[in-house]
Amino acid sequence: MLKNYALKVLNKSLEQDIGFFDVSTEIFGNKEGRAIILAKEKCVLCGIDFIKEFFESYNLKCKKLANDGDLVFGEILEIEGKIKDILLLERTALNFLMHLSGVSTKTYNIIQKVREVNKNVRIAGTRKTLPLLAPLQKYAIYIAGGDTHRFRLDDCIMIKDNHIKAFGMRDAIKKVREKVSFTKKIEVEVNNFTELKIALEEKVDIVMLDNFKPKDVCRALNIINNFYKETSYRPIVEVSGGINEDNILEYAKYKVDVISLGCLTHSVKAVDMSLDIV
Repeated sequence: MLKNYALKVLNKSLEQDIGFFDVSTEIFGNKEGRAIILAKEKCVLCGIDFIKEFFESYNLKCKKLANDGDLVFGEILEIEGKIKDILLLERTALNFLMHLSGVSTKTYNIIQKVREVNKNVRIAGTRKTLPLLAPLQKYAIYIAGGDTHRFRLDDCIMIKDNHIKAFGMRDAIKKVREKVSFTKKIEVEVNNFTELKIALEEKVDIVMLDNFKPKDVCRALNIINNFYKETSYRPIVEVSGGINEDNILEYAKYKVDVISLGCLTHSVKAVDMSLDIV
């Protein structure tokens, strides 16, 4: 379960943060108090259930003031108990919450922007995730209304540029059809129009137009549409590579099915949050 995985990540992070013990707070004894976690900027909240259970596992009482997926600004969680325990968990909890909410917020903002020109295209993440945080970052994308894409390498077959260089596109497609279960979709990354035509001839499930300029996406769609007229076959069309919030509308204006962005996870800005003792 994702909750159990999140708690493992949080507890391992806390173990690294503490060292032998917290020399700053251990000397203050068992005084009890109350604290509030605040979102100091408008954001899409993600990870609050994990953080609530994390605090509660250390005998602290918590009350959620918002839920994952909510647009929030201000108070999001109340915490009561020993102040030294609250402060012990503070930075680990905030780092986790700030990062996941940053992923959700960026995903949400890009989706809202894209909906101005294309109401149907899916906005997806990629596997350009941080080590050990991939399931949680994918959850953050999902919470904001994005598509998770592949969670892991075993989710679907993706024939990429290095596969093609090593084995050739047509041979690679035929080989996976021979060896891999029919239940797995086949996606092929194409880098030019010649590769696109081969992928169409082999009737793969998904074609990824990788690092295509917007004008080339338009030309690729014309090739795909003409092939459909002749064969009644059309793959799912994904566009990826070098796309971000600044140029995404140049791609979203075309009738592609999916736009995937590594920037949702590999370089996202954390949301500004704080924990304040009341």
